[in-house]
Amino acid sequence: MATIDELRKTRIKKLEELRKRGVNPYPASIIRRESLLQAKKMDGEEVAVAGRLMTIRGQGKISFADIFDGSVKMQIVFKSDALNKKTADLLSFLDIGDFVAVQGKVGKTQAGEISVFASDFQIITKTLHPLPDKWYGLKDIEERYRKRYLDMLLNPEVRKRLEARSLIVRAIRNFLDKKDYFEVETPTLQPVYGGGFARPFTTHHNSLEADFYLRISDEMYLKRLIVGGIEKVYEITKVFRNEGFDRDHNPEFTMFEAQIAYQDYRYGMDIIEEIIEYSAQKVFGKTSFTYQGIEMDVKRPWLRCTMVEAIRKFAGLDPLKWKTLSEAKKIIKTQQIAPLKLAILDKISTLGEAIAFVFEEMVEEHLVQPTIVYDYPIEVSPLAKKCDDPRFTQRFEMFAFGSELGNNYSELNDPVDLTKRFIEEKKREEAGFEEAHQTDYDYLEAIEHGFPPTCGIAIGIDRLVMLFTDSKNIKEVIAFPTLRPELAPKIKLPEKKKSVKKQKLDFTRKEAWELLNQNMKNQNLIRHCLSVEAVMRALAEHFGKDQELWGLAGLLHDGDYEKTKDEPKQHTVVMARWLKEKGVENSELLEAILSHNFSHTGENPPKNNLEWSLYCCDELTGLIVAVALVKDKKLASVSVESVMKKFPIAHFAAGVNRDQIKMCREKLGIELSDFIGIALKSMQAIGKDLGL
Repeated sequence: MATIDELRKTRIKKLEELRKRGVNPYPASIIRRESLLQAKKMDGEEVAVAGRLMTIRGQGKISFADIFDGSVKMQIVFKSDALNKKTADLLSFLDIGDFVAVQGKVGKTQAGEISVFASDFQIITKTLHPLPDKWYGLKDIEERYRKRYLDMLLNPEVRKRLEARSLIVRAIRNFLDKKDYFEVETPTLQPVYGGGFARPFTTHHNSLEADFYLRISDEMYLKRLIVGGIEKVYEITKVFRNEGFDRDHNPEFTMFEAQIAYQDYRYGMDIIEEIIEYSAQKVFGKTSFTYQGIEMDVKRPWLRCTMVEAIRKFAGLDPLKWKTLSEAKKIIKTQQIAPLKLAILDKISTLGEAIAFVFEEMVEEHLVQPTIVYDYPIEVSPLAKKCDDPRFTQRFEMFAFGSELGNNYSELNDPVDLTKRFIEEKKREEAGFEEAHQTDYDYLEAIEHGFPPTCGIAIGIDRLVMLFTDSKNIKEVIAFPTLRPELAPKIKLPEKKKSVKKQKLDFTRKEAWELLNQNMKNQNLIRHCLSVEAVMRALAEHFGKDQELWGLAGLLHDGDYEKTKDEPKQHTVVMARWLKEKGVENSELLEAILSHNFSHTGENPPKNNLEWSLYCCDELTGLIVAVALVKDKKLASVSVESVMKKFPIAHFAAGVNRDQIKMCREKLGIELSDFIGIALKSMQAIGKDLGL
């Protein structure tokens, strides 16, 4: 049996021969008037159709083929006596997978199959790679997702799921349009991420020199539009959460979110049920579905219960009887919860979080039938209004097949209360909860201008499609789910060797130390210069560069600070002048020092590893010292984890430019945690000199 490579070579030879014969196997324009679906209804009429060749059989005077145009298949009958000789000769060049355009009359074969009897045809795309066998070609599930184009060709149910998805989204839009909702587009790149508990994807805007986040939700911007006077607003969009994969999680997914002024969460429950029931009826003509062997119905009304009621029913616990957090944790630890999950309890600092934890770990999986769970603890609902019982909020989520379908609530429109909630979220973040909600000062200012009573609703489109199409995994309903990148084969080009003459380092460390002490008296600043020197030496070792040169750049980078602190644009310029006056001509050293103050001068931007290393590590040393000072004032007590924990807390060491530090990844190819590790280790080695 021929290998894929051998088959490909054979097809390339056919391609070359076609071109020799003057046949263009990739024409821009073709003859096509009817779809195959239309042609099947045109018995006795002339048609011009096109599609992919899926099968070809027969030889000699008659051949039969099936072509597929994306919707249906249709048989083509090629009779040599019905074609001119030049065209008939092209039959031998056909391979399965090729695209052809066919002109002829529709009729029935002796077997009664409706077919196109070809009077002419053209090869309109010659394929080089053969299609895999239907049963054996795509056995690997990940290969199916990665090569979805083949998956769709070989597995019709894949296309059906994606078609259903499109129709469901269209139905939701249709429902909202009828009710005069206003559809908008909000930013994908956001300076502050919010509207959910999740870790974001981070990117850097080179022109603005600022980090942005791919949105984890669009609700914070939709609410601004309510402030601006739109009564009912919605968006169906991609959101991104930097989290793991499982059957109902994909880092990139589609969310419908809406904000409805002058309504509360009770109205939200009703309209969510209405939207989902309408979509089911519109697309499938029914509201009952079988999901993984279980019958369920999305017809209104759904089951409804409070979170506490759900815990009582499915976990057999009564959270309202818990008097203290320690009592709650003690009870929870006796339950059958996986040890890795129980470890999360150590980070929980409130009763409300403990209640939510029990619900997630012991209840959610039992919510198979469409159910609405409402009244969530205030500690896990920073954006929702309080209930009459202030321990709980007017928040609800919908569930089906053990998965959450959406998060909804009466929006908190009291800016004073919201400010307090943000403060509590910051405390949670400092306690180690990485997914805490960020403080959005611009949003706070917006609602201070007046934010009417509003209900926010949301539906996870992917999970809704899973329910309606009986899909076990979320990847089945996403055309191109997120996968680990496949390494492309590298094409190595011959490198031109450059003759680089190493510059002489015409200044010693002793001379540099003397120059520093002549012009700097503040001992903390001197220690800072020593810190940067140590880190720069470590980075030079990392890159295999000159440690003396890099160390001098670190030691002298702030050497003129006391002389230029009132003239920021002169900082580093004066140091470069002093060095030149002492006969220093090493341009690498001079340019590295000058580039360090790029953010103030706008000149001499960093351009190589030496300069970017200095630019990034300068700010990092200050952050590490700040972390040491809140420990026991010893660098030995500081860990990479403790620095990473403090890194996103803006008010901690507020003067440190985090964006400058984070450029280590883009400019140096070093991950932030690794960059911190290199810096911390080098500073710990000179801890005594630093007084830490």
